[in-house]
Amino acid sequence: MAVLACGAILAGALAPVANASILDGVLRDRRHVTTTLRHVRAARAERVRVLNATVALADRTLERGARGRGVDPVRWRHLSHRLRHQRWEAQIRLHRVDRFANRRVKALLARRGRIDAWLTTWAVFRACPVAGSHVVADNFGITVRLRGVPVHRHMGNDISAATGTPIVAPFDGYASASSSPLGGLEVRVKGARGYVYNAHLLSYGRLGYVGAGTVIGYVGSGGDATAPHDHFEWHPWDGGAVDPNPYLDVVC
Repeated sequence: MAVLACGAILAGALAPVANASILDGVLRDRRHVTTTLRHVRAARAERVRVLNATVALADRTLERGARGRGVDPVRWRHLSHRLRHQRWEAQIRLHRVDRFANRRVKALLARRGRIDAWLTTWAVFRACPVAGSHVVADNFGITVRLRGVPVHRHMGNDISAATGTPIVAPFDGYASASSSPLGGLEVRVKGARGYVYNAHLLSYGRLGYVGAGTVIGYVGSGGDATAPHDHFEWHPWDGGAVDPNPYLDVVC
């Protein structure tokens, strides 16, 4: 159903902004494809391991038998014939497993690629906000309790990275700087469908009109941060913050 929705949107049959129900369906489909891909690869690896073990055992037995002394020639002829047949069958099955798994993996990767292309086009973000080694914490909505800081609800995702790692605009828009006791140095990027908010910066990058991927700042630990990270929020249509994690999962 989600794939049909993707096709309809790409065909221009729906509005050029994903509503919540369509996006949820597409993200569910992406998770299903990713899980299936992992299972197919794991099953292939296990099947290949078993078949390779069968071939290796047959080879070792044939080698020992060929060197053996006092082996009954008639019995060995039958045994070696059976071992060679088992080896041949295992190699045939190995080829078939490889061919089937590769075809399945290729189809799943193509399907996920189509989903990702739709998401990067219609689901807002075109670049990961942190352009370097990082870890995204799915911590939207948790209650924050820090000494000297009012208890509040966490309205974004924390993207941990080394101090000085570039922070980039996730879409085309206008980048503006601000600061506050809690957020330290901050940058907002306002685009066609809303704005993102980045906090705890070490320093600013380029401001004003920027394209997706432009460096707008650098990861720091200002404000109420206890470690270097980019506090990242997404405010669609300039309204309240929504969980950005499903969007970040596609581009980060």
